Formats: sequence, C-alpha cells, structure tokens
Amino acid sequence: MKHLTFWRVILTVTLYGFTVPAYAQKQLPAIVKKKNGGYNFMVDGKPYIVLGAQLWNSSAWPFVLDKTWPQLRELGCNTLEAPIYWQNIEPVPGQYNFKELDYLVTGARKEGLRLILLWFGSFKNGSSQYPPEWVLTQPDKYPRMKNSAGGEMLLLSTLSKANVDADKKAFSAMMRHIKEVDAAHQTVIMVQVENEAGSLGTDRDYSETANTLFKETVPAQLAQGLNLKSGTWQETFPVYAAEAFSAWHMAKYINEVAVAGKKEYDLPMYVNAWPKEHAFQRPGEYPSGGPVSHMLDIWKIAAPAISLIAVDIYMGNYTAFNDLCAKYNRPDNPLFIPEMGKGADFARNQFYALGNFNAIGVAPYGIDPFHADPNDERDKEKLDNKFAYFKDNYRLLKGAVSSIAMLQGTGKLQAVSEDYNLKEQLVQAGDYDILFSYGFPAYKPGKPLTGRALIGQLGEDEFLIIGFDTRFQFKPKYGSGYSTAELIIVEEGYYEDDKWIQKRIWNGDEVWHSTLTPEGVILKIKLRKTKNSTNGKLKANFE
Repeated sequence: MKHLTFWRVILTVTLYGFTVPAYAQKQLPAIVKKKNGGYNFMVDGKPYIVLGAQLWNSSAWPFVLDKTWPQLRELGCNTLEAPIYWQNIEPVPGQYNFKELDYLVTGARKEGLRLILLWFGSFKNGSSQYPPEWVLTQPDKYPRMKNSAGGEMLLLSTLSKANVDADKKAFSAMMRHIKEVDAAHQTVIMVQVENEAGSLGTDRDYSETANTLFKETVPAQLAQGLNLKSGTWQETFPVYAAEAFSAWHMAKYINEVAVAGKKEYDLPMYVNAWPKEHAFQRPGEYPSGGPVSHMLDIWKIAAPAISLIAVDIYMGNYTAFNDLCAKYNRPDNPLFIPEMGKGADFARNQFYALGNFNAIGVAPYGIDPFHADPNDERDKEKLDNKFAYFKDNYRLLKGAVSSIAMLQGTGKLQAVSEDYNLKEQLVQAGDYDILFSYGFPAYKPGKPLTGRALIGQLGEDEFLIIGFDTRFQFKPKYGSGYSTAELIIVEEGYYEDDKWIQKRIWNGDEVWHSTLTPEGVILKIKLRKTKNSTNGKLKANFE
C-alpha cells in the first residue's frame, strides 16, 4: 500500500517532450488584472468570487469544526476562512504538527468548500499572541517592541532577523505541506499572511535599535517610490513619521515571510487591515503601521509579494462602508473584504461591494458555534440568525458568480440597497434609467431593511437583475429621444454551471408590479425603446 501511495504522489505525465508532476497540470489560483479594468480571482481557470464565512479565532480545531460543517452547509457559502496557529504548527523548534491542518483541509474538501488559510504567526490584531511558547519566553533571543516609556510589549520586533527567520521557516513548512497534500485538489486557494498587523498600544517601536533607525534617512526605494524628497523619517513624513516608519518595517517583514512561503507553493497571498476610518483614533489606538488607507502606498512599495491588501469592515452604515470600499478598490489593488459584520445591513452592503466596487469576495465573521461571550444565548447547534441574510444572498449569487465576475470592472455592473431614509435610487445604464424603490408594499417600523439588487447590463437592451424586496421601473434615458421602455420578455431563472436555466416567464401582474420578492429572484430582461406622440407625456411600463 505504501508503495502504491508513493507512486500516486510522484505520478507524472509527458508534455511536449518533458515530464511534469500531475498536479502541475491544474492551473494555480491567481489574481489577474483584467484588460478592461478591475481584477478577477481565477480558480480552476475561471473567475471566482469568494462568498465566504470566517471562523472565530479559536475555532480551527476538530471538535469545533465538527459542529460547524452543518452550519456552513446551511449557509451555502463556497469558501471557509480558517485560522492556522504558529504555536500549534511548531510547538517545538523545527518539529511540525499538521494534524489539525489536515483535518481542516480534508473536511473542507469533503464538504465541497474552498479554503482561505489565515496565518496567525508573528502578528494578530496589533499584538503577538500566536507565536509558540519557545518564542514568547525568550525575548532576549526573539526581541519585542518597546513603547515610548521603554516598556516591553507583547509584540515581536519587526527589526529582528531572528523573529522573521523563525516565522518564515514555519510558514514555509506549512506551505510546503499544503502543496504536498492539496496541490492536486486545490482546496486551499489563498493565504492571509498574519492578521491585522501593526502595533496596538504604541505608534512605533521605541527600542534602542528602532530609535537609531528612526533618526536615519528614509530608504531611497521608499522616497523615490512616493516621489518625496529624502530626509529623516520626521522630515519626510512630518505628521505620520512614526506610523510610516512602522508601516515600512512591518510590510518588509511580512513580505519576507510571504516570499519564503511562495517559494514553496505559489498561492495568492494577502494582508488585511484593521481600518482607522470613522473611529477618530490615533496610531497605536488602531494598529500603527498596518495597511490602513493612508499607508497603502508604503505597503505597495515595501511588500510586492503581497497579491492584495484587504480591509475588514464592521461598520454597517452604507456611507462608511462605501468609503472604505472605494479606498481599497484601486487600480493597483482589488477589493477583498475577508471580515465583515453580520445581519441585514451587511448583507445589503455585500451587494455594494460586489456591484459598485468589483470585490473579489466578502465573508462575514464568526460563523461557528464557538461564541466568545459566555452569556450568548444563541443555539450553538444552529446557524446564527444574523447569517440568514447572507444565506439568502449566497443562494442567489452562488450560481451567478462567473457572470458577475465577468461584468465587474466593465462599468456594466451596479448595485442598489435600501437604507434608512433612502427610499429610491436611480441607476443609469446605457440608454436606460432604472428607478428602484423600497418599502413595497408598505414600510413598517421595525421591519429589517432588506431591499438590495445587482444590475448587470448584458447587451444594449438586455439586463440581469438579482435581488430582494425591491421594485424597479425602466425608462429610456432622459434626453435620448425615446419615450417608453417596453419589457419584451422577463425570465425568472438561475445559473447552473454558468448556463442560464429558465424557471418561468413573468407577465401580467408580475410585470405590472415589477417587484423582486422578499425571497429573492434572478431575472433576465429584454427591452425595446419606442417613440410616441403623447403631447410630451412619458408613458411608463406601469403606472
């Protein structure tokens, strides 16, 4: 049996006169920039959108996962984000434990889920809780950052070669193991390197080594990359000198870890930001030196091995949510939201992320039954009710992922969403104005706000609408010379293996009211613009 297993592993195929491992025939996941703008996350050679869920921090353990698989099944997500702990991977220097990792990978594979692994190594939430005991108990060998008072912090120094070498050695071993056990399956499609990195509690390291470096000239690579005159950190960055210093060294540290891991298995790798916006905090009150919006340019220069910089969003207010999406959806950076809040507000905002900001994925946080609050009275064996709105989203979106991904970045995909005191929204698409209205048939105080829709333009007179609890009305674009927009055919259906399957055709009352139901629907609509003489009165497709 061992002999057969060995030959299965090293099985090769002949291609153009030379041999390559069998797993190499499968294209690796990749973040690809589209010619017409935006990015695609390619998995199995096709555009993929992460419709995800993230575990609680201490939940990537078999006894918790066994309770979580049914919840994930009920949610209908396509991707699980799960933490991997350095302290568990390497409990003794150079001795690796992959038992729990293997349990996670094989379990996800059995469930038909993809995995994004979150490496909790040197840094997690602006601290260093997850390095193994042999690192944390030897600060002389693995030095810590110091605050401005000279106090030692639970935070590994980014200036220590011993620290980064230890982290990247463990990370490399993990990536090597993933390649060995998963390259043929590609259950694991992306890796997060560290988590919400930065220094919480201090704006920078004030150790003797750091103080000396802080007085030196800013590296030429950074000054030139930012088109700034080179000087000391304080001279070059008058306001954010300490944070810029921290960001440069944190990004270089994490880039070195990522480079080492990618040498073993070249999966896309990203970092995630604990954002500073809308909280009125100073560096150190949020993790200083992390990939916050005003430090993104520094991170892009310092960490080229990082495929993208993601942002975690726990603000349900759509203005704040969209503000962060806009800042991280850049020509040099695709938007990815690996952590977000739960409930109706975030389920609506998910549509904004996908439709208006070309997000390659979103994932609400805390899917599993491990609740940190001991007073939490939710049924730990059932899906959290706040995930129900995402469950509805995923049911509609899952089959349409490829179609949505192809429309992203083309300017032909938009989103609308109900919100407090926001009862109507107008979308302009090609030759049409589309008015969306909410609160139909009647708004009730205390009723969750659930109206949301994605609008994709498939052709000059053809549209795809995906959504819930929303009424729509097509009119010719004002000033176009046309007066009516006829709904020629309205198909309700779904996508299966990228193929459109018609369930029924709407007509009569359904077209008259043109309402996306509370349960959610996907519609393909064909229209015809007409001119008439009605003495200046526009005839709508319904009154």
